[in-house]
Amino acid sequence: MTGRWMLPVKVLLLAWLVSSAACPAVAQEKLPVRMRLQPLSTRGRSGGAIPIRIKLEYNSPQIMEGDLVLEMYNTVVSSEDLSAEIRYEGIVLQGSDYIFNTVLPPVEHSYNKLFQIVAWFETESDRIPLTSDPKQVDPPAPHDLLSLSRFERSTLVCSCTGTSDARRASTTRAFLGSRLSLDNYNPPDGDNRPAVDGEVRASSQLPTGVQNFTATWSAVDLPEDPLQLCAFDLVLLADGALGILEQRQMDALIRWVNAGGSLCVLPDGKRLRGPHLQFLQTLFETPNDPSLALTLSDGELLIISEQSQPIVNRHFGLGRVTLLPSVRQLETKLTDQHLRQINAHLWKVRRDNPMLEPGGGWFRQTDVANLLMENGYSYRKTGDGFVVAGRRGRFTNFEVNDLSEAVSALNLSFRLEPQANSLNTAAETALLPRGIRMVPTWVIAALLIAYVIAIGPLDYLVLGFFKARKYTWLVFPVVTALFTWLTVSIAHSYLSSTDSGGRVTLIDLGTNGQPARQSSLQMHFYAAQTQVENERAEQFVVPAQVATISDWQRYQNAAPRPVNASMSYSGRFPQNFSTLQNVRQWEPQTVRTLSLTPAQTDLPSIDWNDASLVTTPEGRDRLADQLRSLSSNDTRVDAVVLHQGDVLPVLSGFLFSQNVRRTGEQWMRNGYYSRQSQEPNYDAILSQGLLSAASSASASTFFSIVSQVSPHGAATLEDLPLADPSDPTQWLLMVVVQEQGETTVFRKVIYTMQPGLIGVSS
Repeated sequence: MTGRWMLPVKVLLLAWLVSSAACPAVAQEKLPVRMRLQPLSTRGRSGGAIPIRIKLEYNSPQIMEGDLVLEMYNTVVSSEDLSAEIRYEGIVLQGSDYIFNTVLPPVEHSYNKLFQIVAWFETESDRIPLTSDPKQVDPPAPHDLLSLSRFERSTLVCSCTGTSDARRASTTRAFLGSRLSLDNYNPPDGDNRPAVDGEVRASSQLPTGVQNFTATWSAVDLPEDPLQLCAFDLVLLADGALGILEQRQMDALIRWVNAGGSLCVLPDGKRLRGPHLQFLQTLFETPNDPSLALTLSDGELLIISEQSQPIVNRHFGLGRVTLLPSVRQLETKLTDQHLRQINAHLWKVRRDNPMLEPGGGWFRQTDVANLLMENGYSYRKTGDGFVVAGRRGRFTNFEVNDLSEAVSALNLSFRLEPQANSLNTAAETALLPRGIRMVPTWVIAALLIAYVIAIGPLDYLVLGFFKARKYTWLVFPVVTALFTWLTVSIAHSYLSSTDSGGRVTLIDLGTNGQPARQSSLQMHFYAAQTQVENERAEQFVVPAQVATISDWQRYQNAAPRPVNASMSYSGRFPQNFSTLQNVRQWEPQTVRTLSLTPAQTDLPSIDWNDASLVTTPEGRDRLADQLRSLSSNDTRVDAVVLHQGDVLPVLSGFLFSQNVRRTGEQWMRNGYYSRQSQEPNYDAILSQGLLSAASSASASTFFSIVSQVSPHGAATLEDLPLADPSDPTQWLLMVVVQEQGETTVFRKVIYTMQPGLIGVSS
């Protein structure tokens, strides 16, 4: 028995030994390069770029040169979910780890809170998979990157330290990192929350709240590129962080704040030098203001002012800065009211928001009334409660004890998630080549009905009359070909153009009236499928997001239309690179760019720092005289001033006259099909889009809390609004110059009063 089984057992044992020796060699083949992708924050901000650290591990003595390719997928690795492809060119590996910090472009956020990154290292001869799992090489296992649902509102604070261990925060920095956020003022959920005087409760319809995340960084890692700072809403310098910043890092912070960022500085430590003092003087000292002076003494900052140990809040360009006093146990000196004032300043909270009220959050009773009206409902007070009227007769009137019951019954809610700015919607029509119109729905319907009749009853009756129904097999393809030719001809008559679309550029001026940032929308519209390639430098570039609304939903918040277009970035994003985008035939695609280093441009020759030109009727008359001299046959000029919700035309020209604005407002209120049925007034549509981009005053969105957000360059354009309709000290001047299809908008925010100093007891 033993002899009979000995040979098969030996054969099986030999096969097992061969397979066990060969299989691990295949499954565990050692790759020459490995990648570790580390997010530099737990989660990102809504719409912001994503800060990451990339580490390429390479231990071979031979030099390897190639490109790092990251394919960025929205939730699922499939061609339909490819959001972007980023190629970092010319990376040289020399036998050691290659580490660099960068940001991923601010593409549309994932629905399921996840991006998947498939990575490769490409040389002239090989394409090495940079898999996250050595057991899965072909195809490589993706690297998971936690993101946000686009239905969330999230903010991100960068807390910088000057100590060697960034994770160990002092009591003061930990306190500031926790308290400098809007989520401290979220309304509690449910009916058992503390009641605020006069507040209307709607337990099922309360705002979902703002989430805040804090990224803890060593100050040495703070980027020298201001675009990378756009990943954050606010930067906090504490625990000696200011004292170890290099000049290029401080220059980046100044440019970022000037473009709309928020910075809070605690100048603790004794390592401050001349460049650090100059940095603080640039941000906080204002001309002809004797109330504040900054100087150094043995490496420490001295604040000379009328207040003892003051908190200094200042506007700087488009941004906000706060200087905290360096005192012992600062966290015990800051009262709740101090923190409310600091947060309201740094987060650009609207002046009429109740967050500054003792014990109050940013939700209040009037928001409920505004929410009803914004959705097309009206109400009137009665002896016992309210009577709410329905929209255009679709609902009968009904009575409620308080307005919160109506909000709950009508299933209305506050929408704090990112919303596409109306300028995107306006630009999709206003920037189309002139003479281009979408094929009307009734034309498409008529063609379809005619085709069905031709191949159905008409074919049957006509061929039957001639007793030739056997030729149906010949008539059907002929009729189909005829209607195909007719459909293509009609499409060409409506959509063909030698132009590819226009551009609108917004140049925002900062301190001293110099350009601080530049945003643009470029329309791509082609009669054939093509690829659009452009060279870029120091820019964020993403496909724009357009909000759409149907005729049945015209009183509801517009929903964003998904962005299906992906974009390829090659070079060194975001410093120097090229973009490649596939554009389908007759599909309008708008591309948004943001630069904190605006290109050289000719500013209109007016005194941008003369507040009297904006704040007084006589000054606006003088401004109008100066601007008229810029007009010519080829150049059109218009201007407007926004103040406390009022639109004050300076020239009442082609964009901002009352009639033009009224036409634009009506078009924006129309649904999709209503817009297609009328000839568009391009100037009126652009006018309304530019006004919407300057100020957002919705009662049910994030801009019912804040008037402005730090720049992020996202597809929604949420970082464009500048005006606070509730601030009597703020004026916004907009000058529009249009020539040869190019529209350039120059915007300057003017404050007639700086925030005062807040005293802190020592």
